[in-house]
Amino acid sequence: MNTHSMHYYFEEDRSMLSERLKQIENRNRKFFKIYNRLAISTLIFFICIAVPSFAKENVLQLLEKEFQKVVTSSRPAVVKVIASQAAPTHLPPDIRRIVTRENISSGIILDKHGHIVTTTFDMMPNKIEVIFNNNKKVPAKLIGMDQLTDLVVLKADNKFPVQVKRGNSAKINTGSWVVTVGSSHGNHPIISFGIVSGRETLPTHTCEELIKINAPVSPGNSGGAIVNTSGEVVGMILAVLTEPNEPNPFQLQLPMQMWNSHNITFAVPIETVKSVTAEIIKHGKVPRGWLGVDIKISDFGVFVTRVVENSPAHKSGLLPKDIILEFNNAPVKNYTELRRCVGSTSPNTEVILKINRNGREQNYTIKLGER
Repeated sequence: MNTHSMHYYFEEDRSMLSERLKQIENRNRKFFKIYNRLAISTLIFFICIAVPSFAKENVLQLLEKEFQKVVTSSRPAVVKVIASQAAPTHLPPDIRRIVTRENISSGIILDKHGHIVTTTFDMMPNKIEVIFNNNKKVPAKLIGMDQLTDLVVLKADNKFPVQVKRGNSAKINTGSWVVTVGSSHGNHPIISFGIVSGRETLPTHTCEELIKINAPVSPGNSGGAIVNTSGEVVGMILAVLTEPNEPNPFQLQLPMQMWNSHNITFAVPIETVKSVTAEIIKHGKVPRGWLGVDIKISDFGVFVTRVVENSPAHKSGLLPKDIILEFNNAPVKNYTELRRCVGSTSPNTEVILKINRNGREQNYTIKLGER
């Protein structure tokens, strides 16, 4: 075979090989197209199975359903509390109906034994009733209260198996989303949504820091629940503060007085609720420390104006004109800080006060009394 023939065969083989490679490439392209389509279809199928609502609902609708789940799971834990103070029986019936006072608020179920926590009443009631989520009404009695936190514990006459989901209020930070669930004058609770703004200490509630929320509240919401996005109770509605555009910008008021006004809501953290109510259930009150001094604030610290006779301060040697600088090594700069330190310490506890007397600093060991 001559060289021209051999060259011809090589060219023919090269041409056949090139055509074969093109066929294989085309077949691979078709295969990969089919494979990709099958893979995408399979992925979409599994997504539709896992989250079927994505294909039918938008984000707002999904958010609405989650919001409804939170409300539905937390509603059974909140009750309506009706406290009334009847007029004296010697008055005529028409007058008694006018004079009789009624206070409607909310409460949170504490346990299966019938204990309920709410806020203090604006009068001493002689009749208390509780209405549950299923509209069942039962009488309740007052177990005790704590004036420093404005918490009250009631006990309903029957037991109930409601399990309240409690969260961790320490995880509630600025920007956290919460839902308020409170009672109302109708048959249904009032629900609102808010954002946590941080924590504050109010002049009238110096013992504990409160959760500050921009959620609106309505009559009857006091004592209601603050619920996180997991449906857990993380606090209890305590009070509201009017905004600066009100005639009296920083007057603390109950929700009943705040109807149709802009306000900031304050809530007691659930950990405080648990610890205070446990003491009330056990002792009928919260034993709190007592020092026994009248004070005013000076540029240098807490200035003692009077020492109560036979008080712990008097027995330990404190005198008028002393300036309290520290409480157990913690700086004390105002009345709020001193009251919180003393009130959160148990009676009969020995504490160390650093004072300034006539320019000299000295420490005094004081055994607190009971308020």
